[in-house]
Amino acid sequence: MNAGFWAEIWMGVAMAGPVVGLLLSRVGKTLGLMYLRVEVLAAALGLMVMGWEISHTALHSFVLALPAPFPGLYLSPLPMADLWCFLSGLLLLATWMLIRKSGTEARILWALGPMAASIGFFLLAGDGLSLLLGLEFISLSSYLGLVTTRRSRKVWNAGWVLLVLSEMGGLLLVLAMALIMARHGIGIRFLSDSFSVLAHETLTMPNQSRVIVMVLVLLAFGVKAGLFPVMIWMPLAEPEAPGPVAGIFSGIFTALAVMGILAMERVVHPGMTWGVILLVLGTTGAFVAALYSIVSRHVKQILAYSTLEILGLVFAALGIWNIAQHADFVSLVSTLAWDAAMILLVMHAASKFVLFAVTEKTESIAHTIDGLGGLAKEHRRLGMIAAVAIVTLAAVPPLGGFVGEWLLLESVLKPLGTTLMLRDVHLFFLLAGIFLAMAAAIGVGTYIRWFGFVFLGPKRRTAHAEEFPRMSTWQMTGYVLALLPTLAAGPGVPWLIPWLNRQGAAAFGNNTRYVIAPLFIHPQRVPLLTHIGGTLIKAPGAPGTIFYPQGFSVGDPYVLLLVGIVLFAIVSGLRQILRRHNTLRTVEPWTGGTSDYTPKKSFTAEGFVHPLRLAFQGFFGLKRRRYDKGGVRFYRHTIIYRLEEQGYLPVLKAFRYLARQIRKTQSGSTPAYLGWVVFGTLGVLVLTLFYGVR
Repeated sequence: MNAGFWAEIWMGVAMAGPVVGLLLSRVGKTLGLMYLRVEVLAAALGLMVMGWEISHTALHSFVLALPAPFPGLYLSPLPMADLWCFLSGLLLLATWMLIRKSGTEARILWALGPMAASIGFFLLAGDGLSLLLGLEFISLSSYLGLVTTRRSRKVWNAGWVLLVLSEMGGLLLVLAMALIMARHGIGIRFLSDSFSVLAHETLTMPNQSRVIVMVLVLLAFGVKAGLFPVMIWMPLAEPEAPGPVAGIFSGIFTALAVMGILAMERVVHPGMTWGVILLVLGTTGAFVAALYSIVSRHVKQILAYSTLEILGLVFAALGIWNIAQHADFVSLVSTLAWDAAMILLVMHAASKFVLFAVTEKTESIAHTIDGLGGLAKEHRRLGMIAAVAIVTLAAVPPLGGFVGEWLLLESVLKPLGTTLMLRDVHLFFLLAGIFLAMAAAIGVGTYIRWFGFVFLGPKRRTAHAEEFPRMSTWQMTGYVLALLPTLAAGPGVPWLIPWLNRQGAAAFGNNTRYVIAPLFIHPQRVPLLTHIGGTLIKAPGAPGTIFYPQGFSVGDPYVLLLVGIVLFAIVSGLRQILRRHNTLRTVEPWTGGTSDYTPKKSFTAEGFVHPLRLAFQGFFGLKRRRYDKGGVRFYRHTIIYRLEEQGYLPVLKAFRYLARQIRKTQSGSTPAYLGWVVFGTLGVLVLTLFYGVR
C-alpha cells in the first residue's frame, strides 16, 4: 500500500458513500441505516490501520495521476499523521457507539462519512496542491457536519459563517503558495509542483517575504485551528452542532489545522519573527478566550471558548519552540515547548470530545449551566466520565492537562543562555508566561464552574423538565474509548514524550534532549538532566524536578497528587470534627445551594464569577439591568464580545454600505448615473494632478 491507495479510498468514501447510502435508503430506511453504520465503522477502523501503516512502514510519497488537464497530486503524510490517524479513528469509533440507536443517529451518520474521508485525505495532504484540496475537504465536511445534523436558523447562520471564513482561508493558502512561485517568474506552476519545489524557491526569498507567506498560511488554517482573531465561528457553530460532532470539530479538526501550519512551516522555514507572531497571538487568544469562557452561561459555549483557550496555549508553545530553535538549537527549552504543544493537543482532543458528548444528554433538560445541577447523584457513571475529562483539562496531576501546562510553564521559566540576546528573549518569555499562567488559572475556574453547576449542588431545573435515559453498554464503551488518550498524555508520558521527540526530530530536525526521567521504566539508564545549580528538592531517578525548571520527573505529578489527597483528607477530617461539635456553619455551595430550587437559585452562575467580572469590567464592557421576577429582584449582566462587535461588525457594516452604493448603479436613474460620472471624473483628475506634481 502507498499514499495514493489510501487517498483513492478516502475520495471514494467521500463521493460514492453518500450516493450508495441514498440509493439504499430509497429501498428501505433500515437498509440505508445499516449501510451508514458499516461505512462509518469501516472508516474509523481504516483510519487506525492507515496510522499503523504510516508508523511502521513509513508510507512514502506518491503522485496520484488525475485526468487531463488536471495536474497530478503529490501525496505524503502530514507531520504526526500516524498519531492523528489513531486519535481520529478512535473518536469516530466512540461517536459511532455513542449515537447508536439514538433519535439523531441517521442524521449524524450521514455527516460522519464525509468527515472521516476528509480527515483521512487531509492527513495524506502533506505535499503540493493536495494540502489545498485537503483544507477544502475539511471545510466542506465541517459545513455538512453542522447543517445536516440539525435544522434551525441559528445552525444555518453559523454554517454560513463557517463556510465563508473557510473559503477565505482557502484563498489565502492559494495566495501564499502563489507568492512563493510568482516571485521568481514561474507563475502558478505551484499547482503541479511538490513541496520540495516550493522549499527550493523559498531559499532565495528574504526573511520578510517568508514571514508574510507564513502569516497568510496562519490565517488560512487559523480559522479551523481556533487562532485569535479569526476563530469567531467556533463559539457560534459548536453550540449548535450535536455533541459528538462538536467534539470532533473541537478536538480533531483544530489539531489537523495545526498540523497543516507545521507542514507549511517545514517548507518555508521562516525566522524568529514567525515564532514571535505565534507567541503573541497564542498568548492573546488564550487570555481572551479564558475570560469569555468563565463568564458564559451556555453549556456548550463555555466549552467552545475553553477550546480557544487551550489552542492559544498550543500556539504559544509552538511560538516558544520556534524562537528557541533559532536562538539556541541545543537548548532544552525548544524540546519542552514542543512536547507541551503536542501533549496539550492530545489531551484536549479526548477530554473535550467527551464533554461535548455529555452535553448531548443535558440539552434535553437545559442549555444553560444555571438550569442544571444534581446530575452526579442521578447519573453517577456519566458524572464520573465527565469528572475525568474535567480534571484532565483543569490540570490535575498526574493527567495530561497538568503535564502539558507544566511543560509549557517550564519552557517559559528555564533560561535560554547567558548572552544578552538570549536573556532578552527569556524576558519576553517571562512576560508572555504571566498571561499564560493567568489564562490557565482562569481556565481551572471555568472547569470547576462548569462541572459544579452541571453535576453538583441541588437540582436547579423545574419538576416537569425532561430527563434523559440511562447510558447503554454501547455508550459507556464509547466514553471509555474516548478517554484513553487522556491516559496516554498523563500517566503514559514516559512512553509518549520520547516518541514525540523522535517524531519532531524526524519532521523538523528538533534536538532530542531528555526532558523526562522515566522513573517507572529504567531510571538508571537516563542521562543526567541539565544542571543550573544546586537541586533544592530531590526527586528519585533525576537530578531535577518540576518544582524547579531543570527537568521533568514522572514521579513528580504523583507526588503532587498524593499531597492533594492528604490535604483533602485533612480538610474532610476537620469538617467532620466540627460537624460533630455543632460548630460547622453550613453555607450554600456555588452561591446557590443546599436547599431545593427557588427563583433565587436561577442566576447563581453569574454570582460565581462576579468578582472576576468586576476585576475585568473594562475589558468586558458590562451592561447591567435589573429584573423583578417572582418577588425576587436580581441583576443580569451583559458582556460585550469586543472582537465580534467592535472588530468584525464594523467591517461587515462597511461592506454592506459599499454593496448598497454599488446597487444604486443598477437603479436606472439618470441623475444617479450622471453623479457617478461627474464624481468619478473629478476623482481621476485629482489623482492625476497629485501624481503629476510629485
